[in-house]
Formats: sequence, structure tokens, C-alpha cells
Amino acid sequence: MTYATSSTSVTATVTASVRFQDKLKESNNFGDALVEIFSDLVKLEIVTWVAHEGDTTHKEGNRLKTTINLIDGDIENEIGADFLQGSPYAELRSFHETQVDKGAETIANNLKTLVDIGEKVTEMLQGNKDEKPSDINAGVTRLPSYA
Repeated sequence: MTYATSSTSVTATVTASVRFQDKLKESNNFGDALVEIFSDLVKLEIVTWVAHEGDTTHKEGNRLKTTINLIDGDIENEIGADFLQGSPYAELRSFHETQVDKGAETIANNLKTLVDIGEKVTEMLQGNKDEKPSDINAGVTRLPSYA
């Protein structure tokens, strides 16, 4: 999410689900579509930043940034000077922590969904060959995406 000092704006991205579906339609290859979205699963990055006049991107000093490597389990936190105790934006730290918690929940739910999809694909490949590729998402709950 992107927060500016005078107004709020949200930076939206295309969800992994949409990218997966687009790649599947484009290539008609389930494996290629999975590879396309797996790149999103390796790293979770959450940035909360304060845009000062003229800023178009976040940079060190005016952001809170948490990067979680989902493969290694490494977590890196960056706390910019604008967010230290006694600084004008210190109260945004609890907001950022909430976003990190939501992000971790979302990743856990998304991984469960991928396992469910994998199980359905395995079932299809092992004997239910009369199912269509569009049936892959049948019974899989669509999860919210936090941008």
C-alpha cells in the first residue's frame, strides 16, 4: 500500500490468480502458468511509506519495509528515521505490523489454495481425464489479495 501525507492512494497490482489464468489462456500449458506465479511466492515484501512532496517512489528513511523470504524463512525489517519513536509518523508502525500479519495470513491461505489446486490437477492426471482445465478451480475458495 502507498500512503501519502495529504491523501491516501493505493498501488494495485495484478493478482497472482489473474496472472495465472492469463498465462494459462495464453500458453494453454498448466506448468508454464504455475511457473509464472511461483515467482510471486518466493518473497513477500510489505512497504509502508510516507510520500513527501515530489516523491514518486519509496526510499530508505521514509519507509517501513518488511521482506520475508518464504523459502529460507528469513525476515528483514527496515525502519526509516521517519518512523522512529518520537518521529511524526511513528504511529504508522503498528499499521505496518498489521499489514505484515495480514500478508503472512494471505500467503498461508494462498499456499493452501495451491496445494488444493495441485491435488485436483493430480486427480485429473491420474484418471479423471474427462475433466476440462476450467474445472481446476472448481471447489477452490478464492482468497482476498492485499496489495
